[in-house]
Amino acid sequence: MSTRYLELVGSADLRATVLKVESDQSLDFAEYRLLQDSANAKLDQLIRKLGHPDDLEELRMLSARMAHLLQSSCLALRRRKLGRPDQTLAREALEAQIAYMQACLRRSLLSFDPP
Repeated sequence: MSTRYLELVGSADLRATVLKVESDQSLDFAEYRLLQDSANAKLDQLIRKLGHPDDLEELRMLSARMAHLLQSSCLALRRRKLGRPDQTLAREALEAQIAYMQACLRRSLLSFDPP
């Protein structure tokens, strides 16, 4: 990805897209890719500004891995042709993992705020 492209997608206003995600609406492929590219661009900007801290580089790699694992897990579960109760359990389990990650972020970001 070129630096100019990263600057452009990193500066995109994604409030409407994020609101769709938060309200459980599905994104089309273009919205999904823009959100993915923007998230990567914003993290890349931070990494470059801070001199490439290893923990942020690792976060980038693990975030991509987590997204891939969520997608492949959903595909594997769909192929198993689960009954309705097991589909509900699978959905709840995967959504709980994401809620846990969001809660972790929210708790960690509290340290940014002055006492």
